[in-house]
Amino acid sequence: MNEDMAQTRRYHAAVALLDDCARLARLARAAADVEASDEPCAVALAGGRRLRAAMRVGVFAGSFNPLTRAHVALANAARRAAGLDALIWTCAAASVDKEQVERAALVDRLAQMSAFVAGRRREALALLNRGLYVDEARTIRALLAPSAELTLIVGYDKIVQIFDPKYYADRDAALRALFSLARLLVAPREGEGAEALATLLAQPENRPFARHVRYLDVPAGYAHDSSTEARALAAETSPDIAALTRLVPPSGLALALHTGAYRHTAPADDAPYTVRARWLDALATVPPTTARNLPPLSTLVEQTLAANDRGNRLRAWLADPHTTRQIADSKAVNALAMLPRDQASC
Repeated sequence: MNEDMAQTRRYHAAVALLDDCARLARLARAAADVEASDEPCAVALAGGRRLRAAMRVGVFAGSFNPLTRAHVALANAARRAAGLDALIWTCAAASVDKEQVERAALVDRLAQMSAFVAGRRREALALLNRGLYVDEARTIRALLAPSAELTLIVGYDKIVQIFDPKYYADRDAALRALFSLARLLVAPREGEGAEALATLLAQPENRPFARHVRYLDVPAGYAHDSSTEARALAAETSPDIAALTRLVPPSGLALALHTGAYRHTAPADDAPYTVRARWLDALATVPPTTARNLPPLSTLVEQTLAANDRGNRLRAWLADPHTTRQIADSKAVNALAMLPRDQASC
């Protein structure tokens, strides 16, 4: 299989996952459970069984909104630099300074990452409920063997954040805790590279922690690639597919194009992605047997937007504040569960 065929196959596999209500419901339930936890926690969504055998583990946290080829290049560089035998991609239910992530919904981004790690034997996906790295390191360690070495992969902007006292009641105590659990690899970001990192670590208050931090050199070709640029391309009425493909891997392309997460639409109740996001929220409490029988999510969105009686009922049902609490007893969902899978509208 040549590379173009492999990329096409991965794209279609990601599209299928982003349409699979049963798999999306599992991700939605996991996200709801993690967000509801009062204690810091991490849940392995893919590849968790392999982590206990790994001795050198890297963690790459991000919003992946969408995943880019620059993210992948950074992860590959970290694997080589630190001799990693496992890499965990992590998303936080709430990230520091990014609590209100605009488009795409968390469940869609988790589905994108699930599609990306599928078939990658040395990679895993985890969901966290804390954004501070000390909490992330502590909860990830619970998934690993006690003797495993943990490396956190961050961009320069994040190491500045990690050393910023505004995020802590007691910065030095938190940093001592962090570096007792993990070391850091720091990649260049927005023109700030090795020299900027050396200057930061040379500051008197940061010197005690400098030995736990290493610079990570990343291929220069990816220095200016960003999720922001990918979102801007995907927002166009007729996206430049070739340009977008150069920026994002197949699973990121599926998130950007198939879901319509980044299209320029007003945040109206009848906007397609608003309806999709509401379905993702509702799926968090759909019983597994019901979710397995639901049509593809894109079909549900089309049915909900349709200008007919069913569309009216579904829109009213999704807008009902009791929908996500009482979905298990909803006649609307039970009726949808009986629809033939190839029925797009009525």
